[in-house]
Amino acid sequence: MNQYTEMYAWIRHSFGDAPFSIDSFRSVFPTSQAPKVIHDLVREGYLHRTDRGVYRAVKPHELVDGIVQRDYKAKDILRQSEKKYAYCESTAVSIWTEGYYWTGFTKGFKPSHIKVRQRDLPHWQDFFERHHVRFALYDESKTLFGYVYILHPARDFRVANKDGSWAVPLEEIVEFCLENEMSYQPALEYLDEHYGIGYKQRAFIHT
Repeated sequence: MNQYTEMYAWIRHSFGDAPFSIDSFRSVFPTSQAPKVIHDLVREGYLHRTDRGVYRAVKPHELVDGIVQRDYKAKDILRQSEKKYAYCESTAVSIWTEGYYWTGFTKGFKPSHIKVRQRDLPHWQDFFERHHVRFALYDESKTLFGYVYILHPARDFRVANKDGSWAVPLEEIVEFCLENEMSYQPALEYLDEHYGIGYKQRAFIHT
């Protein structure tokens, strides 16, 4: 548990939902840096400013909701990078099916799969760390939660613009779905209906 979370717990214990001033804060928590500490707590989402020099500890459910909403803002962060990337795997399936088919996530884990160039990995690591966004390599063993970018390094790759999003080309997604047909049959049927990928003919031949 980080220090801000521990201090938030003690602020809630001391003030509850009542507003407090910097002087009140200083009288409870002896510090010569009360303004800075409070500024940091506001920035991190633990406190709300209710008036000039007056603050209130957020309610626990507000803190949780704030953390989740900040995570979701990471969905648009790639637009700030100048390096080449393409959504791939289950994320690209959702893009190519116009959101019709979405899988590979849970209530607590929202991965976004992207292809990046192998030589650009240092850039992406720095990029995500600077923006406080979680990421992992596709084969990395670590506990994942929330909105996470899953990086799939490649020497190079092709990119297609699908409704304003950079994704791997349709044929690559079809191949991915066929390799995982039991999970992606509905997506294949959708792609066949909208792009004529020949899935129904293939299914007929194999019956």
